[in-house]
Amino acid sequence: MITTETRELAQYPETGPACYRERFDRTVAKVGPALAREYVIQAQVGDPPADVAVQELQPRGVTEINRLIRAGMDRDKETLKEAPRSLIDLFEEVNEPPDWWDPKVAQAGIRAFHAHSDLFIPALFVSTVQNASTLIAKSFHATGRVNSQFGPRRIRQNTRHFIEIMMPGGLDREGEGWRLSVRIRLVHAQIRRLILDYGEWDEATFGAPIHAAHLGVAAANFSAGMLRHATALGASLSAEAREGFMHAWRYASLLTGIPERLLFEGNEEKTRELWRTARAIEPPPGEESLVIATALFDALPRIAGKREGKEFDQVRTHAARVTRALIGRKTADRLELARGMPGAMAAMRTRRKLTGQLHKVAPTVAAAWRASAFSFLLDAALLDDLKYTLPDKLKATEATPW
Repeated sequence: MITTETRELAQYPETGPACYRERFDRTVAKVGPALAREYVIQAQVGDPPADVAVQELQPRGVTEINRLIRAGMDRDKETLKEAPRSLIDLFEEVNEPPDWWDPKVAQAGIRAFHAHSDLFIPALFVSTVQNASTLIAKSFHATGRVNSQFGPRRIRQNTRHFIEIMMPGGLDREGEGWRLSVRIRLVHAQIRRLILDYGEWDEATFGAPIHAAHLGVAAANFSAGMLRHATALGASLSAEAREGFMHAWRYASLLTGIPERLLFEGNEEKTRELWRTARAIEPPPGEESLVIATALFDALPRIAGKREGKEFDQVRTHAARVTRALIGRKTADRLELARGMPGAMAAMRTRRKLTGQLHKVAPTVAAAWRASAFSFLLDAALLDDLKYTLPDKLKATEATPW
C-alpha cells in the first residue's frame, strides 16, 4: 500500500543536485524511497564542523595551521588555545569515542585482516576503483592528485590508513589509525573549500564537492564492500570477524566525518545497501572516472618497482582482470579494464585454499607464498611520517607537498 509518507519520500528533494534527478525514480523502485531521498539530501552537504574549522584556519598560514592541527592531534591544550574555537570544538568532539565503540568487538575483524592480508589489500584497491566509478571522481579529478604523477602516493596513503586502522590499538586516541582518520577529515574539508574557491564547481548540478553521500559510499565500499571482495578472493571469514571488521570501520568512518545515519550501526547488509543506492542513482562512469581508474592501475606496477615493459603490463593486466571480475562487466567496460581470463578467479581461490592447507604442514613456506602477490603494497604503505599540513592550492602540481 502506498502511503502519504511513501509518496512524499518518493518526491525528488526540491534543492537536490540535478545530476541525480534523471535516475531518481528508478532508484526509488530498486532500493526504496527513504534511502534514495537520504542520498540526495546528503549530496548537498559536506562536513559542516570541519568545513568551518578549515575556513577559519586560513588566515594563519601553512606553518601555523600545521602547528595547531598537530597540537590537536597531540592533545597539547596550551597550544590549541591559540586555535580558532571551531578547531578546538572539532577536537573536543572526536577526543572521546562514542558509547557504542568497543575495541574488543573490533579485535576479531583485526585478526581476520592479518590472517588474510594478501586478500584484503587487493580488496582495498578494488574498492578504491569502485569509489572512482561514482561522481566523487569529479572532485578528485579537479585536484589533479590522482594521475600518473601522484597516483602511487594516493594508493600508498589509502593503504597506510587501512593498515593503521587494522593494527591493534590503531583506533585508540593516540593510535596512528585515529590520527590518520581525523587528518583525512580535515584534508577533505580543505579540498572542498579549495574547489569552491576556485569558482568552477556547479553546486546546482553536482551538489557539494566530496559530499557526505559520496563519503558514506566510500566507507561502505571500504567496509562491507571489502568483506565481499575478500570473501570472493578466497577469505574464510566468521560472523564474528565480519562484525568486528564492520565495527572498526564504523568508528574510523565516524572519525573521518561521515554522518552516523550513513553508517547504519555497522550492519553489513544495510551498509551494502548504500552502495546499491549509489550504483542505481549515480550517472554511469564518465571521463573523470576513466582518468582516475587509469592512473590507479598505472600506479600499481610503479609501486612494485616496474617502470615499463612486460612486467609492468603483467602487473597492470592482472589487477585489471581481478577488478573486472569483482565489480562487474558494465562498470569494467566503462573504465576500459582488460578482459578477464576464464577461470582466473577460481584459480586465485584454489591457490588460497592450497595456502591454507600448506600452512598446516609448512607455516613458513605458506606465509611467504601468501604474502607474495600484493606484499609490495604493504611495503609501499610505509611512508615517512605524514605531516598535518593541509593542501594550500587546489592543483596538486602547484600545492606545497602534504
